Amino acid sequence: MPLYLIDGPDNDAVLTLEQAKAHLRVDLDDDDDLIESYIAAAIQNVDGRDGWLGRALAEQTWELRLPEFCGWQIMVPLPPLISIESVKYYDTADVLQTLSADYYEVVGIGGFGKARIVLKSGKAWPGIAKRAENVVVRFVAGYEDGVPAPIVTAIKRQVGTMYEHRETIVVNASVAKLPGAVEGLLAPLRVW
Repeated sequence: MPLYLIDGPDNDAVLTLEQAKAHLRVDLDDDDDLIESYIAAAIQNVDGRDGWLGRALAEQTWELRLPEFCGWQIMVPLPPLISIESVKYYDTADVLQTLSADYYEVVGIGGFGKARIVLKSGKAWPGIAKRAENVVVRFVAGYEDGVPAPIVTAIKRQVGTMYEHRETIVVNASVAKLPGAVEGLLAPLRVW
């Protein structure tokens, strides 16, 4: 399903440099740029369309573009959904139109799973043109009341691992997986 990022998230809404430095027990500013790059990489690893979690962390705006209206509902990816900004479509004359909210309701705003745009009783989707991306749903997603602690903790652990082990190979070192590792923190929150 084609998803396009319109307005990206602010990484500071997930984890600030100061929070990461406190976690790393770093007092100097010498590595600030390096730590900020690790924060961005760790967030990108779990956030948004390509992230492991399949959800939006900080507020961000996306467009979902579909070839047609899908049955009686449209699944909106990247929970939690904050709002639907618009549902647009190319009509049979190939003119972009905005679908009135009188035709649909949004179910699952702020919920754990994917939200849905559902046809109201007695309504039908309008006729559409013949294009690859006829239906354009613009939506805002992310946690409004702060990213859940397990996600923030997992991101901190990823930043810590990158900061401590800056190379992919460590010579003469033993490896032990800590209990409550990143996967264990994130798995219950993953969207399938």
